[in-house]
Amino acid sequence: FTRTTNPFKPARVQAIVNAVQLGDDLTEEQRAAVQALICEFADCFALSIKEVTPVPGAIHKLNVPADATFSKKVHQRPLTPPQRAFVHKKIDELLEAGAIAPCSPSDVKCIAPITLAHKVH
Repeated sequence: FTRTTNPFKPARVQAIVNAVQLGDDLTEEQRAAVQALICEFADCFALSIKEVTPVPGAIHKLNVPADATFSKKVHQRPLTPPQRAFVHKKIDELLEAGAIAPCSPSDVKCIAPITLAHKVH
């Protein structure tokens, strides 16, 4: 079951409800209202990057002056082995889903370091 084949399949909707974390400050009535909204709009949620689809006609363009130059020097802080494994896995997922594409080093115009943000869970 996926967002494109059957977005309202009960097992998929339940997986979305389970994935959404609600605060402890909600009343039971508010919690039920939020869960009802999630169920109603289940087709708006993606359970994985593979379910994210491009918006037809959407184009992202940066208006960068033709004579602008950017750093091509890598200033990446070393990643620990677990961080490196995590980043490589995420890159592979994005490549497989078609969200990103490999490019030739000669096509690179700018380099920025990867920053892993710690999330509070």
